[in-house]
Amino acid sequence: MTNDELNMLATKVLDILIEKAQQPQWHQYNSPMTIGELIAGQLPFKETEEEHLVSELAKLTTLLHMYETNEEYMKAAVIKRKLDIIQNKLNNDD
Repeated sequence: MTNDELNMLATKVLDILIEKAQQPQWHQYNSPMTIGELIAGQLPFKETEEEHLVSELAKLTTLLHMYETNEEYMKAAVIKRKLDIIQNKLNNDD
């Protein structure tokens, strides 16, 4: 197959993918949820307590870094305490 033929094939495949992605029901081929439900933070499964704690840990770590960077040390101290509590819960689950 020549480069020109390969490029024509790639363009055709891309055109088909773009067309399908623009259809309103495209996401339903891959998920039983609506886009609105996904944006609202709903999940198509029940997350475990450990998964919830890990996601909270990630969020709070980001906030801690932001508050330390902005020199908002009172807020950072509160977030640090919450991080310690969550870390203790994760360590006790092992």
